[in-house]
Amino acid sequence: MRYTDFRTILTEAKVGREYQHLEDLVFAEGSAGAMRAADVLEKLGSDSGDVAIKWDGNPTIYWGREPDGQFVMVGKNGWGKNKSTSADDLSRFIQNSGKGVDEEPWRKDFGTEMAEVFNVLQGATPPSFRGYVYGDLLYSPRKPFKSAEGAVQFTPNKVTYTVKNESELGGRIAKSKVGVVVHTKFDEWGSKTGAPISDVKELNNDSAVVLGQTYVTHQPKVDTSSVKAIRQLTSKVGPVIDKFIAGVPGLSNPAEIIYRYVNNTSKAKNLDNLENGFFDWLAQSKVSKGQQAKLAAMNEEMPKALPSIFGLVKQVMAAKDDIIDQLDSADADVKATTAGERGGEGYVALGDKIKLVPRTRWQPN
Repeated sequence: MRYTDFRTILTEAKVGREYQHLEDLVFAEGSAGAMRAADVLEKLGSDSGDVAIKWDGNPTIYWGREPDGQFVMVGKNGWGKNKSTSADDLSRFIQNSGKGVDEEPWRKDFGTEMAEVFNVLQGATPPSFRGYVYGDLLYSPRKPFKSAEGAVQFTPNKVTYTVKNESELGGRIAKSKVGVVVHTKFDEWGSKTGAPISDVKELNNDSAVVLGQTYVTHQPKVDTSSVKAIRQLTSKVGPVIDKFIAGVPGLSNPAEIIYRYVNNTSKAKNLDNLENGFFDWLAQSKVSKGQQAKLAAMNEEMPKALPSIFGLVKQVMAAKDDIIDQLDSADADVKATTAGERGGEGYVALGDKIKLVPRTRWQPN
């Protein structure tokens, strides 16, 4: 099999999610992905115009209007399944879901909160609006924003956001009851295919602050020597990386296993040891013994492949983290902190569909 054939196979493999972590491109797309990561880094150093805040909202909600104008709002587990067309409908659905309110008493307050959110968003959604949007709740009457020294603050999940009162957004928040950040619009109920949405002005009123993409205003600088080093190493080790990730009969997608390993290592806060822990993790994983044996044989045949993959991942991550640090420390209307430390969940490069997440300090729930 020729080197170019490995590249064709890699384009067919599916690893991760629609928005990839920048460093995951190394094993999700092989050498072409590593070069693409370098391209993204280079671009970020001259044009950050499509980089937006990755809001850490909670919970996820869907709302909008039916073709006949009927307002509908549901949580993530109701999308495409249960249409709540009134605040009472939604509250009852929440309280009767799961194990019910008797065994999960928190459902009562949560149902009441979502009923209030339903009423506010219904009032803010024009009668002429059609379709649905999905987003994450930032604050609500049950979990409101707070005043804090010339700013408003809210903590929807793990990240605390501080917004200057003097800013346009801060002034709007101060008058409102509910805040939501919206990601996608769907034309039909239950659809799995939506389009990113940025212009959400029509969904706002004094009581509801509905945000589309919130773009950064700071232009970071990129260390060109680090990008050059990524390109040089990729040129050197690209063929062996692509051959390894292309797999063998009975193991068609090694990249998916590597993806799970990197995620696990990130959650364990052990990324510094990324190069050394793969086979220890593999032995304790749910990967079949047969596939484990194939990976071991591939590693014996191509001993430089895994160290090269993980080395490139760490190089890309280091360059990305430097950009995140610059954006986190820049003066901005919205500041994020996590457990008292500067920074939030990170950013999204929308045009490239890339997540810029500080995985050394940020782990998902």
